Amino acid sequence: VPDYMPMGTAGMADMGEMEMPLPDNTLPMITGFAQFGAVEMGGMFSVVKVREGLASGDYKDPGWFKHPEGTVAFEWKGEPKKAERAPSPKFDKTKTAEFNVVKPGVKSPHNNH
Repeated sequence: VPDYMPMGTAGMADMGEMEMPLPDNTLPMITGFAQFGAVEMGGMFSVVKVREGLASGDYKDPGWFKHPEGTVAFEWKGEPKKAERAPSPKFDKTKTAEFNVVKPGVKSPHNNH
């Protein structure tokens, strides 16, 4: 369907990435972009930059935060690691208890408890 925009099919955050024309007298409310892509928080958002080295009253844009090496998640492109599996338990008939399980029912003295 042309110009169809499904809402909430993958959560509402995906709405922040969709660009649809707005009426001329409307400001966008749920879109914004930050260091790692779209920022969306249900209609209004704020990105607060707090870090060392910013002078009080200095409102110029300091740019994106520079993360220390090795602290940002990334998509792994290598071979997947083999799943580690616990060894199967050893079955020793001499150390295994046997029991009978009876499903409660009409004949149960516990009245189906």
